[in-house]
Amino acid sequence: MMWFTKAPDADAEVLGQYRYRYLQAMVLIFLAASGIAVVGMVLLNATLENSLILFGFTLIIFFTNLLTYALLRRGYVRLVSFIIIAQGLLGMFATLSVEFWWLMFNSVLAVVTAATLAKRNLYRAVMLICFGTVAFMIVRTAQINNDFDPAVPYFIVLVTLVIVSATTRYFTEQAVKAAAVAANSANLLQAAAATGEIIGKLLKVDELLPQAVDLIRDRFAFYHVQIFLLDEAGENAQLAASTGEVGQMLFARRHSLPVGSRSVIGRVTSSGQPVLANDTDSFHHRNELLPNTRSELALPILDGDKIIGALDVQSRRYEVFTTEVIQALQVLANQLGITIRNARLFEEQEKTTNEARRLFLESETSLREIQRLNQQLTRTGWQDYMQTRKSVSGVTLSENTISSEAEWTASLLEASQTRESVTNSRDGQQVIAVPMMLGSEVIGAIEVEAGDNIQEADITEMVNAVAQRLALTLDKARLFEESQEATAREQRINEIVTRYQSVNNVDELLRITLQELSESLGATHSSIRLGAAPVTASPNGESHA
Repeated sequence: MMWFTKAPDADAEVLGQYRYRYLQAMVLIFLAASGIAVVGMVLLNATLENSLILFGFTLIIFFTNLLTYALLRRGYVRLVSFIIIAQGLLGMFATLSVEFWWLMFNSVLAVVTAATLAKRNLYRAVMLICFGTVAFMIVRTAQINNDFDPAVPYFIVLVTLVIVSATTRYFTEQAVKAAAVAANSANLLQAAAATGEIIGKLLKVDELLPQAVDLIRDRFAFYHVQIFLLDEAGENAQLAASTGEVGQMLFARRHSLPVGSRSVIGRVTSSGQPVLANDTDSFHHRNELLPNTRSELALPILDGDKIIGALDVQSRRYEVFTTEVIQALQVLANQLGITIRNARLFEEQEKTTNEARRLFLESETSLREIQRLNQQLTRTGWQDYMQTRKSVSGVTLSENTISSEAEWTASLLEASQTRESVTNSRDGQQVIAVPMMLGSEVIGAIEVEAGDNIQEADITEMVNAVAQRLALTLDKARLFEESQEATAREQRINEIVTRYQSVNNVDELLRITLQELSESLGATHSSIRLGAAPVTASPNGESHA
């Protein structure tokens, strides 16, 4: 039974508060009764002659109760309880020769206070004193009067004390047990909530499970804790985390149990219900690595209605897994199921994100490579085009006359090299030069002499817009010309091949081929040789084809 050394505050246990209030009520009743007695004796002039001793005794009781109340206010609950019990016993002794109901009142007061507040030894001592005193009075009264009838009132007192004592003590102990169970349940739920809060913050299964088993073992003081998870097929429960060195050994063995087997794990993963077993049960399989296990509890880990694993806890003691413990651990197992699902979803999302990032980087690399190849093809295409079309190098408009011009002015060169618009002054006129670009490749430049009545920004914006569109159009025109030439070449090849169909002579085929190629290419000399090249000897004696 719990004793307080000071008055409980709002955070103390409920049963302790009730005890404190009971003491407070008893002290106030004694204080009021003794105070009324003192006032009454003063008003009735009871302080004279023979009543002086009684008045002094009543006054002492009043100040004793006043001191008791002060002690209670300061928190000396144990001392106050002893004083209340002592007053009841003293009152009982003082009223042995008075009417029996006074004896009953004082003895019941002592018994109830002892049954409610006293520890076991003090309670037994008080009961022994009360029952012994009343029993002595029964025997003494019967002997003096040679008859049992005068002792009946004392017998009634004894029976009343027995009933009151047993009843009060029983309900007090039951209240203490209920309070202990409630406190234990609250502590278990608090431990489960605290553990769930910690593991709920973890987002990786590999970190979550080992920390979860260690927390459960430490918070609930279990012998061994482990977590099993079902495989993808749902046929075996594989060990995912286990405590201590034994757990590491089991994990290294890849310990697993079939779903639906006679083992504790097999049963819980099959039924989805908690399974409790002692080491004496037939379906309990003793693990040689855990010789001290006396009781084992397995609880299902659920993801919604789906069983995804089991939480297994083992203890060195029997009957440790009470209803409250099972409920608290089931709450924790449910929290584990939610956390495992969230961790798996997070890992899948992280995996998807990483894959998307990888694909993005690959596509970005591919895009850069495509852009590089496009730039290279554009540069090579225009270089080849300008080499084969030397007559098309540019045009110049001067005094309403357009003429072919291949020279590059300083402004055109600067715009082409810097890839930016250039503004200069020539003979008092502003000159705007802008590059013509396809992507990042420069294929030419435009230069314009503008009048003073047009703003430079407007000219630059217009020429840039024209240069961009012109570059695209020029590239399309180049590609069209190249495709036309390729088509013409393909057509000429087809014509040559068509003439082959009407000739069955090798010499004639060779002649037709040379003639057609010479006409198509404008060649002045061509030749065809048949057979393997002859082997000739070099000056150093080596042979060459």
